[in-house]
Amino acid sequence: MKPLHAYFACLLCALMVVGTGRTEAATVTFAADEWCPVNCVPGSARPGYMVEIIRAILEPQGYDVRYVTVNWARALLYTRSGRFDAVLGALKGDAPDFIYPDLPQGETEVGLFVRASSSWRYLSEASLANQRIGLIRDYAYGEELEKLITETARPSYAGGDHPLKLNILQLQAERIDIVVEDVNIFRHTASEMGLSGAFKLAKTFSREDIFAAFSPNGARSRQLAEQLSAGMADLRTSGELQRIMSRYGLDDWLAPPDQQTPGN
Repeated sequence: MKPLHAYFACLLCALMVVGTGRTEAATVTFAADEWCPVNCVPGSARPGYMVEIIRAILEPQGYDVRYVTVNWARALLYTRSGRFDAVLGALKGDAPDFIYPDLPQGETEVGLFVRASSSWRYLSEASLANQRIGLIRDYAYGEELEKLITETARPSYAGGDHPLKLNILQLQAERIDIVVEDVNIFRHTASEMGLSGAFKLAKTFSREDIFAAFSPNGARSRQLAEQLSAGMADLRTSGELQRIMSRYGLDDWLAPPDQQTPGN
């Protein structure tokens, strides 16, 4: 018979192994480049409305939600390989092989921004002819718009950790003529850079759903996607979704106009 202290030591080791395994299994890591207000600075008081939505759904179910920032190309690469569980703020065109919830975690409205002093106007597709247009490498902008830009304009692609800021500076310096970006995200970033009055919105295109998109190689991906979809319905019904969106000066994207906050 083993001494009693040896028995308890073995029991403690076993509990530590089980506990460690359970903690690791419950951790879900989301990655993206900073795209505020969708996903902002990790660890901040306002990490982004999509980060808060995901935490509100998954943390009560026992998951440890972690959010890290890397450039978008690496976020897609590392998530596809299984190093991360999911990316944030994805259109289905960003990664068609990923696993998407049935219900989206946000919405994007793509706009064309020009310098405030610009006389350029969008009248038709021909208006884009020979315009130098700032885009972000590996972003999806919608098949129709991407085709239009490729066929008629002069696209310029920014990469790295802060590609939108680079495009904004290029636009300010007159090295490009137009920046294509989500309306809320461009305005937030320009304001953060102290350039709110330097640009104007020249044209908006159709709205599209954005998602937390899960790794095609993740064993839990389908389960997590299903849990997010179910949780979105619950958050919307309870009013918690609107409370989260209000923290960023926004409304639930499905709220009827008469229920939206004036100015949002």
